[in-house]
Amino acid sequence: MAFIIVKKGDVDDIGKIFTLRQAATVVGRRTPQYKPDIELNDEAVSRRHIEIIEKEGHYQIRDLGSTNGTVLNDDRIIAGRLYDLKHNCKIGLGVAAGPAHSLLIFKETESTSLLGGRGAGAGQKAVSTDVSWLKIDEAKKEVHVDGKAVKLSRKEYELLSYLYENAGVVCLRDEIIKAVWFDSLDPAAISDATLDQLVHRLREKIEPDTSNPSRIISRKAFGYMLV
Repeated sequence: MAFIIVKKGDVDDIGKIFTLRQAATVVGRRTPQYKPDIELNDEAVSRRHIEIIEKEGHYQIRDLGSTNGTVLNDDRIIAGRLYDLKHNCKIGLGVAAGPAHSLLIFKETESTSLLGGRGAGAGQKAVSTDVSWLKIDEAKKEVHVDGKAVKLSRKEYELLSYLYENAGVVCLRDEIIKAVWFDSLDPAAISDATLDQLVHRLREKIEPDTSNPSRIISRKAFGYMLV
C-alpha cells in the first residue's frame, strides 16, 4: 500500500494524506456530474486528471487527458502513457500556464511511518516525509532553511524540532504543547492561543510566503503538520 500527500494546492487540500487502496485510483476535481476516488479542490485540476495503477506492489501513473497537464519529477508526461512511480516522486497537476498548481508526493508504505507511531526509537528520527528545505543540527542547536542559517528562540526551536521529527504526520495540539512546554509545571495551562502565536512567529522565519503557509500546515480542530 502507498500514499499521496498534497504538498501544494488549494488551501483546503494542503497536508491531506490519501491512501491508495485500489488497483486503480483516479485523482481529480469533483463536479456535480462526477466524483473521483481522490478529490482535489484546485480549479486547475481536471475532474479526471490522473490515474494511479497498482499491480503486485508496483505503482504507475498516467494522465487521463487532463486540460492543464501533469508533470512527474518536473518532466511533462504524455497523456495515456504509463510512467513508473517511486518513493518520493513529485506529481504536479495543472501546469499549462507555468509551475504546477497542485503538487502531490508519492510515498510507499515501507519507506514511511505515516500510519505508525509518532515516537522515534532510541537515537533515531521519526521523519516520515522528505523535508529537503530544512536541516537541523541537534548537537549545535542550529537550523538552516533553504541553506541559510536561521536564528530561533528556544521555544521556536523546540516546536520546529518536534514537527520535524513527525514530518508528514498531523501533530495534535495537546501533543505539541507537551513536547514544547515539557518544562512547564502545568502543560494543560498552556492555551491554544499561546501555541498559535508561537507557530505564527516560527512561520515568519521559515515560510517563503507567510500569507500562504506551505511548510507548517494547519489542520483545523486537530493541530499542525510539517511538510
